[in-house]
Amino acid sequence: PLQVTESRGVKVYNVSSGKTLPQWMSEKKKKSLRKDEEYKSRIELIQDLEFDVASQRLRLSRDGKFLAATGVYPPQVKVYELAELSMKFERHMDCEVVQFDVLSDDYSKMVFLQADRTIELHAKFGTYYKTRIPRVGRDMVYDPVSCDLIIGGSSSEVYRLNLEQGRFLKPFTVLSEAVNCLDRSPVHGLLAMGTEAGSVECWDPRNRRRSGVVDVAAAVSQGAGAARDGSEVDEHVTAVRFSPDGLKMAAGTRGGFTALFDLRSSRPLSVKDQQYGQAIIDLRFQSTPEGSYLLASDKKILKVWDTHAMCDSGTGGEGLFASIEPPADINEVCVCPNSGLIMFATEQPRMHVYFVPALGPAPKWCSFLDSLTEELEETKRTEVYEDYRFVTREE
Repeated sequence: PLQVTESRGVKVYNVSSGKTLPQWMSEKKKKSLRKDEEYKSRIELIQDLEFDVASQRLRLSRDGKFLAATGVYPPQVKVYELAELSMKFERHMDCEVVQFDVLSDDYSKMVFLQADRTIELHAKFGTYYKTRIPRVGRDMVYDPVSCDLIIGGSSSEVYRLNLEQGRFLKPFTVLSEAVNCLDRSPVHGLLAMGTEAGSVECWDPRNRRRSGVVDVAAAVSQGAGAARDGSEVDEHVTAVRFSPDGLKMAAGTRGGFTALFDLRSSRPLSVKDQQYGQAIIDLRFQSTPEGSYLLASDKKILKVWDTHAMCDSGTGGEGLFASIEPPADINEVCVCPNSGLIMFATEQPRMHVYFVPALGPAPKWCSFLDSLTEELEETKRTEVYEDYRFVTREE
């Protein structure tokens, strides 16, 4: 039932590898599937974990009990109750969601940044309030200390909407024409803004001033040695993420490079190449008792880097811990905290779920995955080539 791939001694289990049932299938046909061995042995981790066309964004609530996902078409949000492994509710929207965040500990307060410049606030009962920003937004982050919702987009101004006062405050003005990505460190509260100029600007929201600027494009071109064919030196920063301890920061570029920085230095600790030439769309940090890892994803592949090993190597594959390549283009990656479960929002109706035991145990709500993988370890499986026809040399 579980597809397993192994590389460098690290096993990756594809939890969503079984076939899905078409909605038009008749009840009689569904009943006949009871005798189908492949259908009986399939694993559906969360019921209805899919959209009609594609999924776009994934968020876990802070209490870890709910999963919220947005997708198309029509644009909608679905909230899943993880203890029940099923969908709690779904809501339809007027426009596609660019980014969203869960403001409360559970699903009761959410905010959506939409493609038509609308910011939509949701309460437990549904849509609560709508407002608009002057320019198209690209990313959004919430500062719980000041209750500011910070929105960056196709403008040098980074808008601040205070949710306590209910009004826009004076925006931050960056040194670039546009902001592609945002992140906030929960440790020291710094805001990181990845810009089109190839830099990351760090702002302190307490005094509303720029604390520093890191030139990621220059660091990447220097760390990568000779630039790849067709890659630009002034690459846009397309993803940025602080480490859980707040001391490190990772930045991804449009050319597929990931740079890891120590905040106390402008020189990168390491620069890694995804080898696909696609823009980095998501970065995540994951810590285990064995070490800390950086998960970097472009449209095609997610690569898990060992942060200690990658700092001692060049731009090649040294320090690569594991890699996951879903069957469809990736839109976003969601990693369950303190766990090896990784979920992908992709350009397919179904959201793909993978389990990497080396990154941590299964979450509490699907602890049965641990026993399933242990059973697979005990039973030796022979490879069966169902879709292949073997031919002799004469044929």
